[in-house]
Amino acid sequence: MKLGALRVLPLLLILIAIGWLELRPFPAVAQKEDKARQILHETIEKFQDIKQMTFTVYASEERIFKDMVPLNFVFEYTVNILGQGDLKIDLPRPNGVSEIYLDDGIITYFDKTRNIYTQGDFNGTASELIEVLRNDFQLTLPGIDLVNPELDKMVDELTTRSVYVGREVLPEGVAHHLAFFNDEVDWQLWVYEDTGLPGYLIITYKEIGGLPQTHLSYRGWNLDPQLQPKDFRFQAPEGAERFSLPALSAVENGGNSR
Repeated sequence: MKLGALRVLPLLLILIAIGWLELRPFPAVAQKEDKARQILHETIEKFQDIKQMTFTVYASEERIFKDMVPLNFVFEYTVNILGQGDLKIDLPRPNGVSEIYLDDGIITYFDKTRNIYTQGDFNGTASELIEVLRNDFQLTLPGIDLVNPELDKMVDELTTRSVYVGREVLPEGVAHHLAFFNDEVDWQLWVYEDTGLPGYLIITYKEIGGLPQTHLSYRGWNLDPQLQPKDFRFQAPEGAERFSLPALSAVENGGNSR
């Protein structure tokens, strides 16, 4: 019995090795830089042609604290987009939900838990609003840039080298694993091969001590959600209290407080 088991053991080790090798990309495939860029461009073009969409991002954002202690903060947000100018972002919180609206040149922040809101004029696009949220309010919304219709013009600045790693399995299907590199940020993107939509994104910040990473999972893609302009028009509920914010610094982008 022991001798038979010893004879079977080498066969099991060989089978395990074969299974491991099949999960790894071939070196020749992993060096196809053009293929990585091609798939990325196809994904960007898909978003350029879409007039409306909704999706949810689940994020794990790593931050490096004193003595190089890394901590991850987990959160999610849902994005609703209609055309170039209408945007609604839902931000679940431990004690409720906050909402951000951009409609007809008006930006609204609404805290549903406390039933308070503020509004301001903003004459830019939804993409420009994202920059204001980051610069003025430190609301990073990592991963939302993938649906920026202007991203195609910035790819060359964002990547000095790219690699097509191979095909891998994600929870919702097989995806292409793409990797992009530059001096400041490295990012890896998984794109589902059946839909051409992003499934997962990892961003590594190389200029920050400790090289923190942000992990993003994309879920709930709907490219025809039948959104209407009224869905982006904020209506203050009964008893809602309005408050004021300081003037936005990005006045050149068309933003100022009301």
